[in-house]
Amino acid sequence: MSKGKILLVDDNLDMLLIGQRIFSRAEYLFASARTGQEGLEKAKSEPPNAIILDYILPDMNGSDFIKEINKHETLNRVPIVILTARADTIDDLESLFAMGLRAFLNKPFGHRELVNVIENIIMAARFTPANKMTASSSSPTPEIDSEWLSDLRTAASTIATLCQELNSKNDKNLSDEQRLDLQAIYSSSKRLLKLLKNRPSSGESDERLMA
Repeated sequence: MSKGKILLVDDNLDMLLIGQRIFSRAEYLFASARTGQEGLEKAKSEPPNAIILDYILPDMNGSDFIKEINKHETLNRVPIVILTARADTIDDLESLFAMGLRAFLNKPFGHRELVNVIENIIMAARFTPANKMTASSSSPTPEIDSEWLSDLRTAASTIATLCQELNSKNDKNLSDEQRLDLQAIYSSSKRLLKLLKNRPSSGESDERLMA
């Protein structure tokens, strides 16, 4: 049984082949597209659980793609991750997050790191409000159940702490690959904590939000 479906939109054929190998091994269904328009059509025909998007595509950039995605009611809850060779080339990262971006990764990145980011945002998407906020929206972010939010924060914090402790012990039994996996899991857990940092929940005061 698959964990979900991933759509990778990238004009680099090698990246698509690598993505297929990575996510097939991680037990995800995988779909790919080489242009923004092709990605939109595939997303509309079979909505994925997450979209991985190269920021620069032949026919549009990541901002244009997200704007188009948000026009479709069946797609505006799908979390999006942007891949980029240089994050400083993205004009307005904050507006992208406001429109629905959930994470971005600088190329090159570790295979395990990519899978961890996807697993985390799919988990977080279960607690996302029915409609993404847009840059022009003035409505407050809807609240979610405080118990679920607290549990998710605790889990992410515990995982990050354990990974940090394991790395600091310099255990000779750990291989280089295992150390890279620990670092990737640690980084992904910290990203999830940052994502949840200011998420309001029912019955939770500002003082209880994680710093």
